[in-house]
Amino acid sequence: LSPSPPSLPPPSSLSLARLLALLSHSCSQVNSLGPKVLAESVLNSNAMCMTLPWLTRRQFGLCVRSPEVMASALQGIHLALHECQHQLQERRWDCSDLSSGGTVLLNNAILKRGFRESAFVFSLLAAGVTHAVATACSLGELQSCGCARQGTENQKLKLSQLQSLSRGKSLPPMPSSLWGQPSPQDTWEWGGCSADFAYAQRFARHFLDPRRKPRDAHARMQLHSHRVGRKVVSELSKRRCKCHGPSGSCQFRTCWLAAPDFRHVGSILRDRMDHATLSRLDNRNSGAFWPRLHSSHLAKQLIFYESSPDFCEPDPSLGSSGTHGRPCIKSSPQPDGCSSLCCGRGHNMLQEVRAQRCQCRFHWCCHVQCEECPSTEWVSVCK
Repeated sequence: LSPSPPSLPPPSSLSLARLLALLSHSCSQVNSLGPKVLAESVLNSNAMCMTLPWLTRRQFGLCVRSPEVMASALQGIHLALHECQHQLQERRWDCSDLSSGGTVLLNNAILKRGFRESAFVFSLLAAGVTHAVATACSLGELQSCGCARQGTENQKLKLSQLQSLSRGKSLPPMPSSLWGQPSPQDTWEWGGCSADFAYAQRFARHFLDPRRKPRDAHARMQLHSHRVGRKVVSELSKRRCKCHGPSGSCQFRTCWLAAPDFRHVGSILRDRMDHATLSRLDNRNSGAFWPRLHSSHLAKQLIFYESSPDFCEPDPSLGSSGTHGRPCIKSSPQPDGCSSLCCGRGHNMLQEVRAQRCQCRFHWCCHVQCEECPSTEWVSVCK
């Protein structure tokens, strides 16, 4: 049985050294951002930045000024690659070649093309950096950002609510309020530490976007995809609350904005990839698209300008690893079905032996001890 494509371990299990080893990639030029860190910073900025030979001069300056933010950005890129493999694991192109062979990420062939998959990866990378940096800001891990400032609500309303709670009185009934306009039945105020999405989006833009104005279709597609990815993270932010009141009654809540579950972000971007718009180039040979990408009906959509290949056969020029040896499901009508994944070549049935836990016993006190029993399964594999 051919081994499955290499996959990334969960981001939470990575040390910084391991992360830097996995994330050997190249990024476009960025602007310096953030205040200079103290010389006695926990992260030795020069040491860390020197381990990233793919940095441009401007990116190196950004890394030296804000090494802790750079570390969060690298975590975000790894998070994006891990999510890409999850979202497309059942498809012919499954993101596995983005993290295999030690190749430089943005030198990968598929990211030099105008496919819908290219737009998806660009948007996911920007979303990953935005998500990781915003989360680190809210956790107080970064010196250059902190809690986001929230707009002030009606101070008289909040004062009357707090006075009523302090006297032990119940609040008068009122209809439920809209977002940001609390009523006594949904009494809350901004508090805690909200994720600073504005700072995170700004850092992601400076880190990933080209500095110069794009003059070709690919750069315009990349910028647009980055913008879509950054905005999805902030649009999916969730309000989380902590209850206050006598006897845990939750008559009053302190709420803050938190970064969304990145699995949800990946699902949204995958859906936008599936419904991406094929845009034609402007006849003036300027690299611009028509209609304009900033138009309202395209602002949230992913766009691409090249039809995707079938990805059935290995082709390094297209970033395709092919589907030979990929496990498939014989009767599935989905993309992971053998009829679709194997591209009409058929499939083989192979016997696979796996070790499973069995004969488990509970020992006082307090652990469970199991044996490993071999289990034989038949697996369908593309020819």
